[in-house]
Amino acid sequence: MKRPEKYFLTRLRKFFWGFLILLISTAYAEESLNIFDKEAFIESANTNKVLRISLVDCITFALKNNSDIKIKRIEPKIKEDDIRIARSDFEPTLTANWTLRDNTKPSTSTLAGANILQTRDIDFNASLSGKLITGTEVLIELINERYKSNSSFQSINPYYTAEPKLTLTQPLLRDSGISVNTAEIRIAQNERLVSEEDFKETVMEIITRTKADYYDYIYYLEKYAIASSALRRAEDLLEINKARYQKGLVSSVDLLETESAVAQRQKALLSAEAELKKSEDELKLITNLVDDPQVWNTKIELIDKEIEFNVEKGDLIESLKNAFKYRPDYNSQMIDLKNRDIKILTAKNALFPTMDLVGSFGLNGLGKDYQDSIDNISSDYKDWSVGVKLSIPWGGEERTTYDQKKLEKAQVLIELKKLEQEIILEVRDKFRAVDIQMRQVEAAKISKEKETQNYEAQKERYAQGQVSTHEILEYQENLAQAELDYIKSLIDYNIAIINLEKSEGLTLVKNNIILEE
Repeated sequence: MKRPEKYFLTRLRKFFWGFLILLISTAYAEESLNIFDKEAFIESANTNKVLRISLVDCITFALKNNSDIKIKRIEPKIKEDDIRIARSDFEPTLTANWTLRDNTKPSTSTLAGANILQTRDIDFNASLSGKLITGTEVLIELINERYKSNSSFQSINPYYTAEPKLTLTQPLLRDSGISVNTAEIRIAQNERLVSEEDFKETVMEIITRTKADYYDYIYYLEKYAIASSALRRAEDLLEINKARYQKGLVSSVDLLETESAVAQRQKALLSAEAELKKSEDELKLITNLVDDPQVWNTKIELIDKEIEFNVEKGDLIESLKNAFKYRPDYNSQMIDLKNRDIKILTAKNALFPTMDLVGSFGLNGLGKDYQDSIDNISSDYKDWSVGVKLSIPWGGEERTTYDQKKLEKAQVLIELKKLEQEIILEVRDKFRAVDIQMRQVEAAKISKEKETQNYEAQKERYAQGQVSTHEILEYQENLAQAELDYIKSLIDYNIAIINLEKSEGLTLVKNNIILEE
């Protein structure tokens, strides 16, 4: 059972740290508002700068600047303070008191040595108390007294007493043992581990989103380039048809259809440009470049925009093993399960009655002054006691709490089982996606090659008048779509690999990232 003064001190510390964190957060918020330079943002809106970055640069920016990561990074530090608070229950407490008592009263007996008895008693005591991890409470005291009276029978007047005293209180049933008394510390330590896993999961999520946004930006760059090529092909065909129209080789309908195709592809190019700008903003947002007035409005140019196609032959069994070893959400659940066991242990211990073995030992000293009383402390003058203190709770609160903790563990076990099933299905789904997207790349590559060959052949036929304007425009459209499909399949394949790494919990490992403690 926690002593009232310890409980009060613990609560006071928690209030103090909470208040301090609030002050720091407020100051940081005010500082953030003060350093926001809107004039710099407005001025940079008129500049045409180019920021050349790589995928590694984007990941670095995200790890350094992303707001979600900044928020989650603080949580383990808060949990570290909770560990210190839990350990404070075993910190010693120094206590000192000084008391003056003056008493004047009529004597009730001739043995008092005076008709009106006057006494003055001064107590000065100092103590050092603490608790061991076994539950043993230790109290070391130095008890001092100065006593003076007008009694004629008092031979030493005033007299001084000094007594060093040691008192030990050892719980025998309830609150006994290292496991019970260190439960709050171990729970706080586990909660810190959970916060670290949560932080790791947030970092993995941000890295995954950053890489996905990076590849999306590549896709829209390529889509814009393909739309530009499609427009040029249509414009070239329009110039050819204009010349042919002048010679009477094509009808006005052919010329009109070509002009319509040019207009449609101009619209498609504008749409691709809008999508490209939006994708660029998404990449700036995930890396938090939007907070920098120097780069928020710059044009992003990718250094390594070549899309890789590295065939990865994975192993589903190995992927599942990795997931149950590295996934932060699974590790957090396992740590929480340990905390449930600790809480059940403490709740079970609370069912026992309180039986404390109490023993004390002191040595007495008496003298004409304080120094004399100290010098006279001797083993001949002992003050010792031993006893047992028993307290049996009346009611069912402890039993109800114990049953509640067991039910909570049963609930967590069900949630853990559900999570395991979800992990298995998710990893299998992501594993399949990689295989399917790999085959999609191979199919899209063949399709692009055939459409390119077909278009070149149909151009020759068109030059010989064997293919209509409508047909050659369709061949152009088919080629553009095949080129886009191939790029999309490459992007989807790389994103599928990224998602598989995240489902396995290997995002940090695959990107060679080690988080600071």
